[in-house]
Amino acid sequence: MTMFRALREGELHRYDEYGDEPASGVGIRARPFDEEGYRPEWVWVAERGDRVVARAAFWGPPDADRPWQLDRFDPGTGPDRVEVGAELLRRAYAELATGEERPSYPMILPADWRDRPDATADAEDRIGAAQRAGLSLFVERISVQWTPADGLPPRPGRLRFVPAAEDPDATRDVLGRICTDSLDAYAQRDIERYGLAKAVEVTIEELEQMPNGTGWDRWRVAFAPGGARVGIVLGTRNPNGGTIGYLGVVPEHRGHHYSDDLVIEALHVFTAAGETVVNDATDVGNAPMAASFARCRYRVTGRRYVLV
Repeated sequence: MTMFRALREGELHRYDEYGDEPASGVGIRARPFDEEGYRPEWVWVAERGDRVVARAAFWGPPDADRPWQLDRFDPGTGPDRVEVGAELLRRAYAELATGEERPSYPMILPADWRDRPDATADAEDRIGAAQRAGLSLFVERISVQWTPADGLPPRPGRLRFVPAAEDPDATRDVLGRICTDSLDAYAQRDIERYGLAKAVEVTIEELEQMPNGTGWDRWRVAFAPGGARVGIVLGTRNPNGGTIGYLGVVPEHRGHHYSDDLVIEALHVFTAAGETVVNDATDVGNAPMAASFARCRYRVTGRRYVLV
C-alpha cells in the first residue's frame, strides 16, 4: 500500500531517503536540497512501509502563504512510477494550490535532453505524471549563463540609460508598450489574464517581491540620443546570483539589436555590484532574444520545461 503525505516538522531528512538524483541531470538544481529553505509542509512523499518511493518539493519565499513553484519532483523507478508520481502530485496540488494561481513546475533539463535516451526517459516520466495530475505544457525555455570569465562586452554607447526609480512613469510606459506584442509567454499570459495596465503592475510587483531581489536599484530605462524611450532592462537577483527579471525594446525601435545594448548594460550593473554569476533564460520561440544572449557572450546551460 502506498501512502501520500506532506512531511512534518523535523522530517525533512525523509526527502533524502528516496535515494540518488537522476544521473541524467533531469531535475538537478544548482543548490543542494538542504540549502533551499524548504518548508516541511510543502514537501510531499509517497511511502511504502519505511521506504520513500516518490517525492515532490514545492518552494516559495519565506513570507509567502502558498508555494510559487514545484522545484523538485522524482516519481520513482518502479514499473508504476508514472501512476505513483501522478497521484503524489494530485494530492499535493489539492492541498497547496489556492484559487486559479497554481504552482508552476519548471523542470530543469540538460540542453541536449531530446538527444539522450536517459534524459528523455527521465523527462518523459515526469511530464507524464504531471500531465496525469492535470498540468500541461506552458512553455519551454533556454537557460543561459554569464560569468566574468566569459568577458564583459564593452558598452556600445548607442543609448543613454537612466535609473528606473528616477522616472517610474517612463518605466510603466515602456513596459506597457513592450508587452503589447511581446514574444514572451509569461507577458502574453499576464495580458490575457489581467489586461495590459494590470499586467504591467503585476510584472513590477513580482520583481519587487523576488527573494534576494534588489527592487528598483538595478533597473534601467534606455533612451535614444534624441530622447525617445527605446527599452528597459530590469536587473535583479535571486538566491543563485544576478538575473535579468525583464528586458524589452519598444516596437518602433526593434530591428537594431538594441536588446544587446540592454543586456550589456545589465552585465555592467551586475559587475559593478560584484555578482560572480548571472543566470537568465528566454523562451525557445524567442529566437531574437536567444541570439542576443549569444552575442553578449552567454553560454547555454540547459532548458526548462514549464508545466502549469
